[in-house]
Amino acid sequence: MKPELRTYRTLVRAFVRADRTARIAQKAAERKQQLALLTYRRMNIAREQAKKDLDSATRMKLLKDMSLLNKRVEILKQKVPENDKKLLFVQDTSFLRDQILSVQDDRHIQHLEDISAFIDNQREYDELIERYNPGIRMSQEERVKRTANKVGFQMPS
Repeated sequence: MKPELRTYRTLVRAFVRADRTARIAQKAAERKQQLALLTYRRMNIAREQAKKDLDSATRMKLLKDMSLLNKRVEILKQKVPENDKKLLFVQDTSFLRDQILSVQDDRHIQHLEDISAFIDNQREYDELIERYNPGIRMSQEERVKRTANKVGFQMPS
């Protein structure tokens, strides 16, 4: 295999591995936001249903809307961002491929291999920091709750 092609492949793999955790977190945040929006819509429909002066056609439409929202919420809850296969691919690498394959200088190829090694090492470093300092990404509220729990107190919700 040509060294340029091998360099391209290792660089793309490094990008995918390094970017995957951030993309999973982004998908989880989007999922949480969508769930909140659907819950808000369900609350509004419930308020509408509670009104006494609704005709039967409107009541049936609201029931149908509520049923559809419930289905969407269940589908959304079943989706796990970690299982999304789209996260295993980089969207568009044509520019990167053209740039790498056009390079003929061994020094540039070695530099690109060093970049991919740096990206892999940085990802591994971040994983180790997270593993040995689990509270580093916690919010202040969660940190206070866990500290209170260690000494036997319960924080009010």
